Amino acid sequence: MQNIFSNLIIPRINLNSEESLVSAVSLIRDYGFDSFILFATDKVTFGERERFTLNRLSETRKILDSVSEKKVLFFLDAENGLGRRCIDGNEYNYEDIDSLNHESIINIFDSINKELHLNQISFNLGPVLDLKRDDSKVLEGRCFSDKPNEIIRIGGLFLESCRKNNIISCVKHFPGHGAVATDTHETLPKSSISEFDLKSKHIKPFAELVQNTDLVMMNHINYSSIDSSFIPASMSKNIMINILIKELHFDGIIISDSIRMKSVTENFNEFDTVQGVLVNGGDLVLDPLDPIICMEAITDLYCKYGKEIDKKLEKIVKIKDMARSSIV
Repeated sequence: MQNIFSNLIIPRINLNSEESLVSAVSLIRDYGFDSFILFATDKVTFGERERFTLNRLSETRKILDSVSEKKVLFFLDAENGLGRRCIDGNEYNYEDIDSLNHESIINIFDSINKELHLNQISFNLGPVLDLKRDDSKVLEGRCFSDKPNEIIRIGGLFLESCRKNNIISCVKHFPGHGAVATDTHETLPKSSISEFDLKSKHIKPFAELVQNTDLVMMNHINYSSIDSSFIPASMSKNIMINILIKELHFDGIIISDSIRMKSVTENFNEFDTVQGVLVNGGDLVLDPLDPIICMEAITDLYCKYGKEIDKKLEKIVKIKDMARSSIV
C-alpha cells in the first residue's frame, strides 16, 4: 500500500542485520518506502568501526528492488568515502587536505563519488562545511579547514565532483557544528555564540555554496542567540526559514541529521520531533527509530499544513526521479 508521506522519511537499514532487512522489506511492501540510509549496525554513535561488505550491499539491493515498485535509492554518510561504512570501500582523512594541491584534492573527491555511483548509492550526505576545531572528536578528520575561505574553496571542489559523477550532495551541518565541541550523538549542546559571529564565520561557507547543492542538513545544536527556547537548529523556524530560506535563498531540500541521536531522543518524543522539523522549514526526516510513528505525525499535520507538505513532496519526488535517471 502506497503512503505518499513515506517520501518525507529516510529510514535506516542495518546491512549486517537480517531483522533490519525484513523490516525494510515490510516498509516497502506495506507503506511504499523507496529510500534508505545505509549503516552496518543500529548503534547511534560516531566512530563506529563495524562495516558491511559490497556483496551484502548488492544482495540487499536485489531483495529490496524485487519488492519495490520503484528502484530503491540509497543515502550514505560518505563525506570521507564509501569506506566509512563499507569494508571494501576507500576512506580518506581530511586533517591536512588544505595543504594538498588542486589536482590531488579533485582526485580524492572523484574517487569517492565515482565509487558511490558505481555501487548505485545516489545520495552522498557530504561535504562537511563546518569549521575545524581541535577539541571536537566528532568533527575530527571530517573538516577541510578552520578558515571559512578555505572551506569554500575545497567544499566547492567536492560539490563539483558530485555533479560530474551523478551524485546528489548534501552540505552539513547547518548552521555550523564547529560552534561547539560537543557530540550531538550524546547530548543536545547549547552554543552561546553571537549571531554576528555565527553568520560571519560558521554560516559563511554555506552562504557561498548553498546554491551549488540540492540538500542542506540541519544539526541538533541550540544557538541561544537565535532561539531563546531550548530547541535544536533542526526544529528552528528562525534558522531554517528566516536564515537558510529567506536570507540565503535556499530552495532545495532541508534534511535533519539523524533523529535517533540522544540530542533529540532525550529531549523530544519522535512524534513531536517530526512535526517540529517539518513545520519549521524541514523537508526530510532522517533515520528515525520508528518510521510508522513518523508517518502518523505527518498525517496529523496534513489537515493544517497540507499545501506546505505537498510542496515538500513535490521537491522530494523530483529529486528522487533525477537520482533514478542517473543510476547505471
